[in-house]
Amino acid sequence: MNKWLKLVTLAVMLLTYDSFFNLWPARVHAEFTDYITRSGDTLMEGAYTFRFIGTNEPLLNRTWTGSSEIEDAIRAAASSGINVIRLYPFEVKMSSDPQGTFRHVMGPNDYNESAFKLLDKIVQLANQYNIRLIVPFVDKYNYIGGIADWSAFRGKTANDFWSDPTVKQDFKNFIKYVINRTNSYTGIPYKNDKSILAWQLGNELPSTDSWVSEMAAYVKSLDSNHLLADGGYVRAQGIRTNALNDNHIDIIVPHIYKYHNVDTVTKLNEWRDKTKGKKALIIGEFGDYSPTETEQLLDIVQNNETSGAMFWGSMYHHKMGGWHWPPVGDWSYLRYPGFATGDWANESATIDLLRKYAYSMKGLAVPPWPTPDAPIMFPVDSVHTLSWMGVSGASAYDVERSTSSSGPWTAVGSDVTDDIATPRHHTFTVPIFDDASAQDGTSYYYRVRAKNVHGSYSPNSNIIGPIKAKNGAIVDEESSGYTETGTWGTSTLGGSYSGSSRYSSTIGSTATWRPNLKVPGYYNVYVRYPYHQGSTKYAQYSVYHNGVTNTVTINQTTIAGGQWRLIDTVYFAGGPEEYVKLTTVGGGSNRADAVMFEPQNFGDSFQNNSSGSWTPMSGSWFLTNDVSHDSIPLDNKVLKQSGTGIAETVIGSTYSNATITVALKAYDNHMANASSGLVTRANSDFSFMYTLRINYDLNKVQLYKKLGNSWTMIGEASMIATPGTWYLLKLEMNGSSFKAYVDGVKKISVSDYSLTSGNIGLRTYDQTAVFDNFLVSTN
Repeated sequence: MNKWLKLVTLAVMLLTYDSFFNLWPARVHAEFTDYITRSGDTLMEGAYTFRFIGTNEPLLNRTWTGSSEIEDAIRAAASSGINVIRLYPFEVKMSSDPQGTFRHVMGPNDYNESAFKLLDKIVQLANQYNIRLIVPFVDKYNYIGGIADWSAFRGKTANDFWSDPTVKQDFKNFIKYVINRTNSYTGIPYKNDKSILAWQLGNELPSTDSWVSEMAAYVKSLDSNHLLADGGYVRAQGIRTNALNDNHIDIIVPHIYKYHNVDTVTKLNEWRDKTKGKKALIIGEFGDYSPTETEQLLDIVQNNETSGAMFWGSMYHHKMGGWHWPPVGDWSYLRYPGFATGDWANESATIDLLRKYAYSMKGLAVPPWPTPDAPIMFPVDSVHTLSWMGVSGASAYDVERSTSSSGPWTAVGSDVTDDIATPRHHTFTVPIFDDASAQDGTSYYYRVRAKNVHGSYSPNSNIIGPIKAKNGAIVDEESSGYTETGTWGTSTLGGSYSGSSRYSSTIGSTATWRPNLKVPGYYNVYVRYPYHQGSTKYAQYSVYHNGVTNTVTINQTTIAGGQWRLIDTVYFAGGPEEYVKLTTVGGGSNRADAVMFEPQNFGDSFQNNSSGSWTPMSGSWFLTNDVSHDSIPLDNKVLKQSGTGIAETVIGSTYSNATITVALKAYDNHMANASSGLVTRANSDFSFMYTLRINYDLNKVQLYKKLGNSWTMIGEASMIATPGTWYLLKLEMNGSSFKAYVDGVKKISVSDYSLTSGNIGLRTYDQTAVFDNFLVSTN
């Protein structure tokens, strides 16, 4: 479907570790014994008819998806009864891509190995969770690259994709690479992997009949084990005679949506009549229907012997907390098991219907939702920003705290939901729960457990802490430090601080929060606003501090509904002149609620358009903008290093016991041991130091110490290190104890007594990289 016209643009961030999924204690172990085959117009699994209700996962086979996100998507589908997932086609490098963008296909015969390792992980986990996959080769559109971009590699037009011999050979070489690829986790070539239900020529292709016949024959010449689906753009246009008659095509996969404005009953039966006795029929995409219309569609599919139907589309948890949940207008993607925040678009009702028919197509009753696995709490520095990686099938979470890691535990939050839309490029853990009852100066430990819709609890999560409560200065619309200009109204939407907030759609209106801070220093600046799908995606905040102004633009439909969202960390000199100001722009309601200023030890000053106290020692360091390619572009100030060899930069302060956090993104990994990371406890010339780095060449996160000319690795862990993807590195130092995290997940825990204090900084080796959100906390 051209769902992106309604809807969203797919965009190309962050990976978690390959070993993250080992933290989940419960999982199924499946082993397919049969390929899916075709007998006439019927799909078969061994001697039995294979019929299903499936889903499309448009963000699953992306070059930036994390291992934990992949497992969350696949496990959620399996727990709901969905046993077929259709991936979106492979990404193709576009001429419009910003520097540092990585796709599956970087050029003719040039494929991104890191991205394909992620597909290896998808296929491995599909086998593990008894999920079949439909894998399309190319897209009609250029949201993530498609036919026009394949042609552009050779200086050709999109239409040349169907006829130019060189372009066709480039595409055949790619098909051969994919089909013959050996999975780096299982050791099984894709062409011999039973989790793959079918290859698909592409998504909604306006292809010629001769191209379809040529490519279908080529696929089958390489792989006789798997079925092949057409890629015709058939929705309301009818089914192509050529595809019906081609012996190499096994499955016809039309798409249908309410906005197509066709009679659904007539069209579904017409498609079935045309394919009967010839080819298997799968409704490759459907959506945009009311629950009544969805049930009607599923009932027809079940009763007219259509092989399957696949909803568009499903989402998964974000690795930084919350969910990938792009805005799509008047309907929504599904998040299992469904949340009240999505029920304006019938999220829960649609999921219930998909489960009902997924089981009834197999002749089974719908079972209860399974008990969730334990969530993973992220290390945080504030009791107001507790966060965790959610788990499949969880409807809510209970949060407990204690003043001791061994308890006793007291519930401080019940029925907390994590249905928070998180921007794909977000580079900090997403606040899910604010422990507003914490006493200032008291240190606490926290744990969380998930529960399903039936009230069955998961095991407890890991324990985080101690975290010393710091009640920062909070200014809301009822405070004396709050002022307005222009036109504003009052809102009582849920998630408003103190029960109410303000909103304005009048361009140029302002809301200003003045904290009148008494103690100079660095402060984390958090904003809060209620959730509404009609809020602006371009809220513009100005942070005036210490004589300079930072401007930050955020999407208010994300990280909304009662969460404190970090927008900046800056140095405030103190006094009544400093402020945060929201100036209203178009595109929806601008929401003004509360702003919190929480003390911090150090912030990077990049949003000042200043390198602050950073002093380059080697390499080429400079401030620049990092521009995303999301549907809502971000224009973020970052520190970039583009020199070769060793590149190091330092700040003047020294620390002993502290937590150092930095977000980083590499632009390349073509050199041996290409790596980027942070430095701590270093002497003035960095001849003595600890460094925590991501080694993109070896796909490792590594903790080293350097004593003079001697380097010693004191800890490492595996990960899929992908250029073009943001990672969040965190190093906790407490005496001889070192704990290292990537994207909130602990990867290394070691002891070392060599260095006790020193400078902090950044370091790259033979790599271009950008850095953001460099924070130091002694909490």
